[in-house]
Amino acid sequence: MGSAKSIRIEPAFDEPELVKALFNQHAPYRTMAGYLPIASLEETCLPWFRGNWAINGEPLVAGAEKILHNRRFIDAARQFFDGEAVRPTFIVANVNTPMPPGAIHIDVPSFRGVTRDHCPLAVLVAMGQSGLFERWRVIQAGAVSWFYEGAGGNFEYWPEGPEAPMVTERPPFRNVAVMADNDRIYHRIGRVGASGVESPRISSAAEIRRTNEGWEIVENGETRATYQPGAIRLSLVWKAVRESEARAESLSLDRMMSIFIDDLRRRKVDFRVPAAASDREWIALLDRTYYSRPQFNDAQTDQGQGQVE
Repeated sequence: MGSAKSIRIEPAFDEPELVKALFNQHAPYRTMAGYLPIASLEETCLPWFRGNWAINGEPLVAGAEKILHNRRFIDAARQFFDGEAVRPTFIVANVNTPMPPGAIHIDVPSFRGVTRDHCPLAVLVAMGQSGLFERWRVIQAGAVSWFYEGAGGNFEYWPEGPEAPMVTERPPFRNVAVMADNDRIYHRIGRVGASGVESPRISSAAEIRRTNEGWEIVENGETRATYQPGAIRLSLVWKAVRESEARAESLSLDRMMSIFIDDLRRRKVDFRVPAAASDREWIALLDRTYYSRPQFNDAQTDQGQGQVE
């Protein structure tokens, strides 16, 4: 489905302790199900929390500019794109407490002219799943880095496609990152914590906060769980695009809607044309129509440190 190229970056940061401190500084974080409201995610609300630190090349929180312009990531992105000039665009922070394996997924894609600035993330996911918008897809070089030394917490991915063996990055994660096309390569977070540890019962309304002793999950004013810092898996996703993307053809929001409408009619799906792309019934329809889960080969490979090029 995507490019099998991956690049290992080690060390990832000049000052990793300062990067880790930003997670504390910019808490709290909301659940993934609240961040990305898609029906298939809301079925099981795992203790997976997320926050944006940079969008469209602009830092959103103090200190993010150092990560956004990390020379090690930029150099790796240029290598990923065979020497082309790149523009860093995006940073997202993930906070995971002990939990079973996360869903196998691909990241929210990006398209020229239709972006997260004015289009719901769930619609962008449907655009990627549908295969109708590849002409306008923006290929992104994505670096994933981690801070975690506990049990589990693997980064598991399928660089050669779902039918090929799974590749695993394992803790301890000490200042390392892997760059790949995570918008098209399936991946997941492995089990975090000891086997058999139960996750708290939470909904998409929960958030995770920093305390003097560690972290706590809070929902509707009630503390659902508390954790020591060492039990928390922290990760960052950094992305960059080729500078040449700015000169390519763009897709309009109206054209995007027309393409979806025409395809749904071709499929003989019963639906009403929404007033806006953000209509919840419309988003649920797109999710039901285009979301599909391939069969995955979860056999381990011997390449536990990634397929580095």
